[in-house]
Amino acid sequence: MIRRVALALPTISPLGGGVAEAARLHVKALSSAGFEQISVHTLDDRMEKVDPKQWEAAKLYQNRFTGPISYSFAPAMLASLMRAKPDLVHVHGVWQFHVAAVHLWSMLTGKPYIVSPHGMLEPWIRARSSMLKGAVSSLYQNRFLRKAGGYHLLTEKERGDVAEFLTGQPARIIHNFAEPFSSDGQRPSWWKPEFDGRDIYLFLGRIHEKKGIMELMNAWARLSSENEQFRNGSALVFCGWNDGIEGFEAKASALGHQFGNVLFAGPQYGPDKNRSMGTAKFFLLPSKSEGLPMAILEAWAAGKPAIMSPECNLDIGFERGAAFRTGYTADTIYPSLVAAHKLNAEDWSRASENAKALVAAEFSEQSVRDGLLSLYNEAVEWKVRG
Repeated sequence: MIRRVALALPTISPLGGGVAEAARLHVKALSSAGFEQISVHTLDDRMEKVDPKQWEAAKLYQNRFTGPISYSFAPAMLASLMRAKPDLVHVHGVWQFHVAAVHLWSMLTGKPYIVSPHGMLEPWIRARSSMLKGAVSSLYQNRFLRKAGGYHLLTEKERGDVAEFLTGQPARIIHNFAEPFSSDGQRPSWWKPEFDGRDIYLFLGRIHEKKGIMELMNAWARLSSENEQFRNGSALVFCGWNDGIEGFEAKASALGHQFGNVLFAGPQYGPDKNRSMGTAKFFLLPSKSEGLPMAILEAWAAGKPAIMSPECNLDIGFERGAAFRTGYTADTIYPSLVAAHKLNAEDWSRASENAKALVAAEFSEQSVRDGLLSLYNEAVEWKVRG
């Protein structure tokens, strides 16, 4: 019987992107499942960005780390897991030290863990920093993955990404869910008077090479040069933090001066995040690689149609009329911007209603809670049989 469950992840800061948000929502969903204790084991980094109220259903263990944040060596995480005495640990994300801590905890206690890779085992990700990841894999991560009691997968595609590590344990597809959208209707702090009456094309999240950001700006510049109505009636707004794209801020600023319709607003939290989403007409994610992006679900919950690539692994959005297809190169993003600009009000309203209906039907808190509880029990049974 599972009385205590733990979650282990590198950070619970909003700067952790979709992984941190998915873990937070898992805690929320599990809080009504009757566990004796839910604990969260993470790093003490960037905690000034964390709203404690959002994690109050769990006991937080914040562990100090040394060395580069990309690995986050935090030996105290093993000790915090031992103190919490969970019956099962749910690991969010891979490649960092929390994986090693949980692996050691399982070896010492004989208890199971499940893994949510969050898209981090797909080929595009593995190919980046391949020497370092190869070393981590051979040292312990491959053994950790093969010994997992179960896998929480976000998409059918992810099943293929983890196939080499499956040894008979359960692997269930459980979608993330989006909380109901609410906003006070006010303008976000970044709003400019010249944006009044314009269609806002919003990117909100981690600004990373894989998101197609630079290609998006190239396509935007081309259409702004060619179409005066688009240039003067639209605005491209980036809300988030730059995670290593050299020249991003300079390019956004240059386009803003050239066309008057591009803005880098920086990270948005709390009410400003919802106000930013509330101003958008379209949500943009021309990504090259994703697990299952939380930002798309949040946009749909707010009734914002998405312009997204198939690599977002949410084809159901295309099927249900809540999203419009794009690529991740400038040449394939350009026609999707043209099509969005030409979309009439009736068709946009239909896409908006489709987006809200899709989230309500397919990405609910109840479905996530039921799926996780079933997977946890299957993982315990598999461990006993093994």
